[in-house]
Amino acid sequence: MAADVGIEALVEEAAEVNQSLSRQGDQGAQGRGPGRVRGRGRSRNRREARSGQAIRANVSGVLRAKIKKAKTSDKVWGILLRHERNMSVSLVCLAAVRLRRLSKRRNTSDNGRVRSRGERVLVSLVRRRLPSMNTKHVATILHSMAALRLSVDDGDLAASLIDRFVLLVDGANGQAIGNMVWACGKLGRFPDKESLERILRRLLSVSGECNSQNFSNTLWALGTMAEQGRGDVVSDPTLELLLSCYVCKLSESVPQGMSNVLWALARLGYEPGGDVVQRIVRELLSRPRDQMKPQDLANALWSLGRLRCDVGVEDLAALASSSVEMIETFNPQELSLTLWGLARTDPSLLHDDEYARILRAVVAKCHTFNAQALSTTLWAVGKIGRVPPPDHMYSLTEAVLTRLGRFTPQGLSNVLWAMTSLSYSPGPVALREISAEVSRKAKRIPGKSLASIMKSFALLQYTPADAAMRGINDAFLMQLPDCAPQSLCLLLWSYASLGQSPGTRVLDELHARCWELLPECTVAQQANQLWCYATLSYDPGQDFVTELSSRFASSLDEASPQSIANLVWAVASLGYALGNVQEAALVMEILRRCQRSEFSGQELTNLVWALAVMGAGGDGFSDVWGRAADAVMSAGEAKGRQKQLAQLFHSKLLLRGDYALPGDLGNEAEGAWREIVSSKEPVLSRFHHQVSACLGRLGVHHDCEVYTQNGYLSVDILLEGAGGSKVVVEVDGPSHFSSNTLKTNGSTLTRNELLRRWGYDLVSVPFFKWPAEEGNQDAFMRKALGCVL
Repeated sequence: MAADVGIEALVEEAAEVNQSLSRQGDQGAQGRGPGRVRGRGRSRNRREARSGQAIRANVSGVLRAKIKKAKTSDKVWGILLRHERNMSVSLVCLAAVRLRRLSKRRNTSDNGRVRSRGERVLVSLVRRRLPSMNTKHVATILHSMAALRLSVDDGDLAASLIDRFVLLVDGANGQAIGNMVWACGKLGRFPDKESLERILRRLLSVSGECNSQNFSNTLWALGTMAEQGRGDVVSDPTLELLLSCYVCKLSESVPQGMSNVLWALARLGYEPGGDVVQRIVRELLSRPRDQMKPQDLANALWSLGRLRCDVGVEDLAALASSSVEMIETFNPQELSLTLWGLARTDPSLLHDDEYARILRAVVAKCHTFNAQALSTTLWAVGKIGRVPPPDHMYSLTEAVLTRLGRFTPQGLSNVLWAMTSLSYSPGPVALREISAEVSRKAKRIPGKSLASIMKSFALLQYTPADAAMRGINDAFLMQLPDCAPQSLCLLLWSYASLGQSPGTRVLDELHARCWELLPECTVAQQANQLWCYATLSYDPGQDFVTELSSRFASSLDEASPQSIANLVWAVASLGYALGNVQEAALVMEILRRCQRSEFSGQELTNLVWALAVMGAGGDGFSDVWGRAADAVMSAGEAKGRQKQLAQLFHSKLLLRGDYALPGDLGNEAEGAWREIVSSKEPVLSRFHHQVSACLGRLGVHHDCEVYTQNGYLSVDILLEGAGGSKVVVEVDGPSHFSSNTLKTNGSTLTRNELLRRWGYDLVSVPFFKWPAEEGNQDAFMRKALGCVL
């Protein structure tokens, strides 16, 4: 306290002497006339002036000493507040540096009120002293402001400091430039592109005087600019020169500097030629372990994952092992970055015990992870592909659910993608919460991400609640004009896989966009679209089917076996047929693929069934038929063989030629078909009961749910017609028609064809023509049966 009083007294004395000298000087100037000789009074004033200058110098020295010796931030803030008038540029810079250094210490007092007042004084001093500052002063102030996280919004002081530095940049040394650019990165305030190029040119011109930190700080700041989306930050030639200068001084660099440079290159998307990255990695690995921090290793692995540079396997393995050895000391962000980097480089470098150790560290701290770290971690685990123990996945899922509201749309997409990649279902309760969150944020989620999210739900076999589905559908439709073919196909596939139609209105809008994008679709996307429409019982119309089939047939060499099978099956299922030219081209392509054994047994039986439904025949089809029979015969007891056998027999029933099945395959196929027909439990719908009751009122004897004479089909109602004919009445509900145009689908058409071929008179009662009133129902049935009774 005595020392503080002494400083105050010294400062007050200096102020009084200065004021007295100033007054005396003014009076002397007024009393002197022209030619008057100055005498002893002048000498006294000189001595007093020298005394005043000494006092001022002494004040500056005392303040400097006090600032340097201050052990708390409060002491420095107090000096700024009490001696604002006496703070020169150098003292202001010294105070800023001392505050920065003290802020790194623990348990240093920092009274919020004193700091707030002190900050205002410091900003005011910087603004007043700015015209007297050189580049070193500006860099020091900016560096300290960044470290102290000082608020500089008022009057945009940072911009003024940057402009001052750029004005004087030709006199700047490497340390000043490195500190200034680093501070810009921390503050998020940067010079314009032209000014930045001037600064970097100056740094390169004094590169011989610079140390490695000057370059690593500069490169880190450039990476920060790129992270903030500032476009083309710096030209590649300039970046290459900066990197070359850094590599020349690589042996001087600390591990943090090396990891910062790798991080900057990753952010800038710059992959240097030669072995530059490998040299940095090897230099990093050569340092003692006690010099490396978890953040250095995590940043290095993340950067290598993003750069995808050619780094030796041994170096990557050593970096991974170094990280594992310290993994328990990693914080949540470092853990997530490490896993992400390993997933993007080479996960096979990790031994199972090392991976298990990382996962244990993750699970132990996952309750402290933020949403971004959880999203990154789960994505990486999914990418690595080694399924964690169930209790680990449960812990990660619980952590996700507790922070669900803080996930970004991309984060939600990453979480769901990881679960599907690992074939892990968190259960309906968790998925319901996730789908509800997706629905709440749906308007902010890009269409591509919405489609990916729906794909994940489909793979997990979870159908979101109606409200969530409406939110997702409406959000996707809002972005429909900007959606690409891939997003449309993914969304349609999700609906089809879930067996959940979004409704005719949504499908109509999606289909209109599909029509527009048809010329841009790949053959796989074309086949996928038609397969989805068939699965969802949506009729895209004859024109669309014809156009799509023509485009597909013209690019058959690009189509996969699955795409070919899906397209032909979809055309038949929708109740359409291929043109003669398209059919001939497809059959020939199928034969070529068969010769190369590209089709699976299921794909071949699907193709045979579809071509049979469309009335195919001829030599080409006979060869396909033989290939399909051979494939099913050689399948043994493989999964799905019963379905393939039944499809073969159904196709045989539809075909008009002599298409035999060799050996015992015919008996097996017939048995499989009969088993499918007989295993269907007869369930009479209300519609079915109404038709039966109507026939009863009309006095028509009939039987419900009976087999045809050959036992190959079960019919809804069978009765005897005029002259002893057999009459089948089929009560056709919505499943027999497309949802939008009520077109009869392929399966129903084949049923009708077979019944007529077997000698039955067929009466179809469509649900959309059935009257609601009993009187009208009786009239409808009298008219329908008039020609057969």
